[in-house]
Amino acid sequence: MTNEIKRLGDYMFSRRSRGEDGLPTLSVTLDRGLVPRDTLERKTDTSLSPGEHLRVLPGDIAYNMMRMWQGASGMAENEAIVSPAYVVLAPKDNLDPRFAAYLFKTPRMIHSFWAYSYGLTNDRLRLYPKDALKVPVEIPPLAEQKKIAEILSTWDKAIETAEALLATARTQKRALMQTLLTGKRRFPKFEGQEWREVRLGDIARTWSGGTPSRKRPEFFGGPIPWIKSGEVNAACVLSPEETITDAALEASAARMVSPGNILVAMYGATAGIVSISGISAAINQAILAVEPSVGTHTAYLHRSIEHAMDKTKRLTQGGQPNLNAAIIRSTKLFLPELEEQRLIAGVIDDAQSEIDKLSNQTAKLHTEKKALMQQLLTGKRRVHVEAIDAV
Repeated sequence: MTNEIKRLGDYMFSRRSRGEDGLPTLSVTLDRGLVPRDTLERKTDTSLSPGEHLRVLPGDIAYNMMRMWQGASGMAENEAIVSPAYVVLAPKDNLDPRFAAYLFKTPRMIHSFWAYSYGLTNDRLRLYPKDALKVPVEIPPLAEQKKIAEILSTWDKAIETAEALLATARTQKRALMQTLLTGKRRFPKFEGQEWREVRLGDIARTWSGGTPSRKRPEFFGGPIPWIKSGEVNAACVLSPEETITDAALEASAARMVSPGNILVAMYGATAGIVSISGISAAINQAILAVEPSVGTHTAYLHRSIEHAMDKTKRLTQGGQPNLNAAIIRSTKLFLPELEEQRLIAGVIDDAQSEIDKLSNQTAKLHTEKKALMQQLLTGKRRVHVEAIDAV
């Protein structure tokens, strides 16, 4: 970009206006910008009155002073109030606020915010308003700012549409599972046939693994893939990060799984996630492996466990479910005859395929938008106002 390098203070100023009764309260998030405080999973109560909050006007950008080095900022779409611990930056007449909101999310700007923050360690960093306004910026003329913001807004709308379709597909799959896996909805040819209510431990063999001693480096880097619970986050686990040796397998509680075995994460961030092992591998103690007995279809059992774990996670209201092998083995499931199991699994697998397709499309849009931001917001690709339709 050939624009003159200036400071953020040439385009914005710090605003500290007192809030008023009746205005909605917003919070800054890393990934969603400014959102209504009452929509956050982790509620934050405050005894402060509206007048003790800061008021934001449409186009203002609020940021979390302690997390700006991570990119925690967002633009206000409407008049509202925010925490007095935030900083509110208002645009001058030479800055398009939507352009600024996009600019603040670029790696270059986030790095600059980090560089101008003060603190001994990252968790103590603060970006004070006087320092934020000193950050060097290279900004195009106002007309070009508006066109860049318009282009990126179009991508945001496409992403929003894709994410809505993905959310709908997930809801439809959940509804299918709720009806098909409980016998509430039947295929006509099976009407009248009884289902059995069973516990998982009665129709499958289960086991967990272990972790070789980290004090023995010779236990790692061998020929045996070793799956940890954090890697049970995809439909099929194929490429674990670590491997172990035969000696590690013998000296620890780590145990092997085969391709097609069902994996249930019991602890950590992935607790309750259900996957399939696509390879022969060892597992750690935070994973329960499941191998169905004769008469139980693997894909049907996979979806039944997934449905049960999904209900458990929703009951914890967004938190991590408290799981162990005994709880999972005692999970109640409904079991029709094998042929009906196959048909049910096929319908749900088709629904999952649609989710995977939409998920890939959404991820592609995010990637393409990120690349476009890198070009447009750094001047590597200039926008000619009169040629906007060709971009």
